[in-house]
Amino acid sequence: MKKIFYIDGGAGRVVAAIPALRKYAKLHPKDDWNVIIAGWDNLLWGIPELQDITYNPDTKGVFDNVIAKADVIFTPEPYRIPGYFKQELSLAEAFDKEINQTDDHSDLEPPIMVLNKAEEKNAANVLAQVKQQQQKAKTLVIQPFGRSIRKDGTDLIDDSSRSLDPKSYVKLVRKLSTKYNLIFFGEKDFEVAEDTFTFKVQADLRMWSAIIESSDYFVGVDSVGQHMARALNKPGTVIVGSTFAINTTYPDYFNIIEKPGFKKYSPIRICGLDSHLADRYNDKCMDFTDAEIDDMYKNIVKDIEQKVK
Repeated sequence: MKKIFYIDGGAGRVVAAIPALRKYAKLHPKDDWNVIIAGWDNLLWGIPELQDITYNPDTKGVFDNVIAKADVIFTPEPYRIPGYFKQELSLAEAFDKEINQTDDHSDLEPPIMVLNKAEEKNAANVLAQVKQQQQKAKTLVIQPFGRSIRKDGTDLIDDSSRSLDPKSYVKLVRKLSTKYNLIFFGEKDFEVAEDTFTFKVQADLRMWSAIIESSDYFVGVDSVGQHMARALNKPGTVIVGSTFAINTTYPDYFNIIEKPGFKKYSPIRICGLDSHLADRYNDKCMDFTDAEIDDMYKNIVKDIEQKVK
C-alpha cells in the first residue's frame, strides 16, 4: 500500500513534523510512502530518510508520478488533537500521534536540519560583516514577529498576539545592542524604522537556518525561527504570547519568557469565531512595560552567560 503524508501550514509546523516523519521511516523501512509539503519542502533537504521521498505539490509531474499512485493520503492536523488543545502535547508529539498512531513519544527525537558547506560559508560571511560593523564578541539572531504580522498603514499588527509589540521590540534591542551583535530575522516590509540596532539580511529560510547555526544565540517568538534553532541545537529564548509553551515551543530546551496573567486558548483550525474572540481576549499579552522589558533583558543576558561561552 502506498501512503502519502501531506503536511500543510507554516514552516514551523513542517520542522516540528520532522521527528515524527523520521520515526515513521525507522519503524517502516519497507513501506512505500512519500511526503508532500506545500512551499517548505526544502527544509527537509539533506535529511537522509526524507529528502528523496519529499515533494512540493507544484513539482512538474508530481500528480501523475506520485500522488495518483497513492492508496491513501493522510493530512495530519495536530491542532485537532484533544491532547494538543488541552496543553498535554507539544506540536511534535501531536504530529507523532497522528503520523505514527501512538501515545508513546518517549522515542521521539528533536527536529533536525542538515546544511551544506555552501550554506554554512554564506552564513559565515554574513556573521563576519555583522561583527565588523557592530564590534561585539557574541552574535544574536532575533525574530520579533511571527507569521501573522501584517502592515496597517505604517503600523505593524499581529491579530493573533504571537509577535512582539514593535515598541517593546525596539526597547529590547536597544538594550541588547549594548552587549551583543544583533541580526534582525524578518522580511523587509516588517522592518521597524526605529530599529537602528540590528543588521538587516534578506534570505530564504535555508539561509536563515545557516545564519542561526553560525550565531551564538537565538531570541524569538512562536514562529519558524525557534523551530530551526532547536533543530540546529542553538540555545535561545522564546517569548511566548497568546500560545502555550508546552504546545508550540521546547520548554525543556529553551529559556521561556511569558507575560504574567491568564490567557485564553485560541482554537485555530477548529473554530472560526471562537478563535477570533480568543485573539481579542489575548490582545495585550505581547505588550510589555519598561520594567518588564528590563526584566526580559536581564533574563536573556543571564541565560546567554550560562549557555554561551
